[in-house]
Amino acid sequence: MRLLCVATVTPRKGHALLLQALAGLQRRPFPSWQLHCVGSLTRDAGTAARVQALARELALAGRVVWHGEVDAAALQAHYAAADLLVLASLHEGYGMVVAEALAAGLPVLASDAGALAQTLPAQAGWRVPPGDVPALQAALQRLIGDPALREQLAAGAREAGRRLPDWPTQAARFAAVLDALP
Repeated sequence: MRLLCVATVTPRKGHALLLQALAGLQRRPFPSWQLHCVGSLTRDAGTAARVQALARELALAGRVVWHGEVDAAALQAHYAAADLLVLASLHEGYGMVVAEALAAGLPVLASDAGALAQTLPAQAGWRVPPGDVPALQAALQRLIGDPALREQLAAGAREAGRRLPDWPTQAARFAAVLDALP
């Protein structure tokens, strides 16, 4: 089971919460999983060092891989290889990674912080309250342990992804709005 978190390692992205939730799963008989974290480790180097230390303290070091920033091709490869996108953010203005995951047909587990509640369709993933480690852990346990549920959500993600505009279409819409301004 390959979990993916795509987020700059800063406090509001909730990496510490995600690690705490995952640590509780180690104490139960459970399918094997690995978390791949993609996102800047240098924008907030102090936070990155703290969450990497937390992963070691929680005995997750062998299960969590920190990739740092990657190029577009590598990011697409991470989406393609993942079974579930996990985003434990405390606030999001939009949630671009959720849209990217949907475009890749990847089911999502995210907090319902900020705009994530509107970005993630119910048929494509699950939402939990921001900062709620027990709820995040329970959702992870269910989604990791239930391949049929993940496939159902992946089908919903593929459907939602087909409805998303591509970048050229969205750029043209944005340009049209700007052109219409006085």
